[in-house]
Amino acid sequence: MGLSVVWWRAAFWRRRFLTAAEREQIAAALAEAGRHTRARIGLSIDERASKDPQARAQALFQQWDLPEGERPTAVLVYVSAPSRTFAIVGGEEVRRIAPRTFWEAVDRDLRHHFEEGRYCDGIFKAIAQVALQLERHFPREPNEKSE
Repeated sequence: MGLSVVWWRAAFWRRRFLTAAEREQIAAALAEAGRHTRARIGLSIDERASKDPQARAQALFQQWDLPEGERPTAVLVYVSAPSRTFAIVGGEEVRRIAPRTFWEAVDRDLRHHFEEGRYCDGIFKAIAQVALQLERHFPREPNEKSE
């Protein structure tokens, strides 16, 4: 339960998509999210260009090695570093409880940040927004430890 960082193919190390400080900032955001919600939030930064980031994100979400029963409440933020595209996918429980307007707002904010070249800020804010939504519906119990 809790946080999960999924760095597929570590694109940011070779291409400087994110600096070391930015990677630390995002890892801290994921860790903080894990302290407040029992739902998993994953991040995948891919070195492959993606013509269809939604399909790629969905495929990676299905491949994500999650403990049984956690996929319905999980969310994966996917970023294709070369194409500077992204997608956010969630499990069935997340899709059921989070209104479409929420996902549209997160998408709009992330797109705005990417258009300005502020990738870290956009990813950080998207993680924070998703974490707040998940915390409302899947809060961590006071005595429950995050991973």
